[in-house]
Amino acid sequence: MSFSKNNPVLISADSQASQIHHAGWIVADENTVIKDGYIEVENQKIIHVSSDRPKGKIIDQGPGILMPPLVNTHLHLELSALKNLLPFDQGFRHWVKVLLEKREQLGKENLISAAEQAIQTLITAGVLFVGDISTLNITKKILENSALRGICFHEFLGTRMDDFKCEKKKEISISVAGHAPHSSSPQLLTALKQNTRASGVPFSIHVAESEDESVFIRDKKGGWADFLLSRGIDGSKWEIGGKTPVAHLKSLGILDSDTIAVHVLNADVNDMQIMARSNAHVCICPRSNLNLHRKLPDIPMMISCGIFPALGTDSLASCDSLSIFDEMKFIRQHYPDLSCEMIFSMATINGARALKLDLQTGTLAPDKNAQFLYLPLDVKHKKNIFQEIICHE
Repeated sequence: MSFSKNNPVLISADSQASQIHHAGWIVADENTVIKDGYIEVENQKIIHVSSDRPKGKIIDQGPGILMPPLVNTHLHLELSALKNLLPFDQGFRHWVKVLLEKREQLGKENLISAAEQAIQTLITAGVLFVGDISTLNITKKILENSALRGICFHEFLGTRMDDFKCEKKKEISISVAGHAPHSSSPQLLTALKQNTRASGVPFSIHVAESEDESVFIRDKKGGWADFLLSRGIDGSKWEIGGKTPVAHLKSLGILDSDTIAVHVLNADVNDMQIMARSNAHVCICPRSNLNLHRKLPDIPMMISCGIFPALGTDSLASCDSLSIFDEMKFIRQHYPDLSCEMIFSMATINGARALKLDLQTGTLAPDKNAQFLYLPLDVKHKKNIFQEIICHE
């Protein structure tokens, strides 16, 4: 995301006092746009949103737009130091191999430093809520010391789960993630999911991301099986075979309303219907998908099946920014038939629901956190407002 005079400004009511915020436009959600509107705040909560001017001192933000903060539902902060270091043109397996090598070479201190810098760029780009995935378990403390809110998922691969306690917290909850059905054994995935159920936090997993994954889950062999063996993981005895990755997760009881399935790129209509019936949340990362797989998720098919995806960026190892504004703009360019209102919801309330944070954020409504973005845009007509939000420079 390029930084300019039109960058969002994060506004947080950090006192217990009553406040009244005014702007030329308030976009409370995809269906609610108020011209010349007011947001009343008390005890750091929104108590009223309307066009009627309340009594009291007004904090005038300007003629632009007040809107909910953005949600990056899936990213890997610990890979931020790998930006521009990995090839996208030699296949997914090669990309993974080089990622592991480069990550090891960089060392923990460099990874932490780059993650800290990435958090600042996230906030500058209007993201306040995240679902961060950490295999090395190095971002928890960084997130807890930042202004970000959301969930830190500790990711597991292979066959073994160490002692790990999930915990639901007000600011940064702690949960677990299975890397993917082709890199985490069925027994491990089942144990991880059970851990999150006991703690009331979401579970996250990459699924149906690559052709390698689909072949391995269906046939129990192929290039990915060889790659796992090279990493000391023998998948030949895993209870897989004859299914798609989505159907495999369904058979394990992994898919439910507290699961975030990330990517869902190599999926057909039957897979989508399984996802919809299970009420699982889907998070898409289209820019990353195009870079790594030369393919985009079938968003129209998702929507036709009753799936309303959230947005993530994945990592700076596979994408050139962590900006959800950039992700929205990319979707607008590549899916011109999708409404701007739908894209806006993907970046706000859909992500909040996936992370189980929709009582705090995702829309501007009574009882939600008094945190919002101000976009200093000169919008003349209500009908253009979502287009302006998504495509502003």
